[in-house]
Amino acid sequence: MDDARFERLVLEVQDKALRLAHGFLGDWDEARDAVQEALVKAYRRRHTFRGEADPATWFYPILTNHCRDRLRRRKVRSFLLPWRGREDEGDPDEPPELQAPAPDPSPEHEAQQGAFRRALLRALKTLPARQQEVFRLRALAGLSVAETAAALGISAGAVKAHLFRATQALQKQLAEWSEGFR
Repeated sequence: MDDARFERLVLEVQDKALRLAHGFLGDWDEARDAVQEALVKAYRRRHTFRGEADPATWFYPILTNHCRDRLRRRKVRSFLLPWRGREDEGDPDEPPELQAPAPDPSPEHEAQQGAFRRALLRALKTLPARQQEVFRLRALAGLSVAETAAALGISAGAVKAHLFRATQALQKQLAEWSEGFR
């Protein structure tokens, strides 16, 4: 892959890559850092791209693995330094450049949306790891079934099955919220 094609790849994936990384890491600043680091890794490995697939599907597994590595390092640090816990659990809100205008900007509405996001993220943590990954990539990061399958190294059918199970479990756990959205 030449530099021009790599530059096109960066422009094509930057928004989805940021959402994907945030889905794994839960913090926008850390997600931005992870995307930058994964792009550097991809640039260094660009000679391994054979052109048989879409460049984005080649990049997403690099980013996914990089995010998994960051999570493993985070767990090791929290185990070795338990008194230092994370200062914050990350901002569940989207960064300004990805936010859609709220139809009701009232403080009540914003508080309810924030509470729902926090409840969703807590419920998501109770799912098996693969279901969490699939749900984060499909529903939160907006990747397609094919992109999610490529990022995780699984089949499209497996993506659909994990997404179905995750959605069912989350619906049960968040049943109290469904009343407020009807």
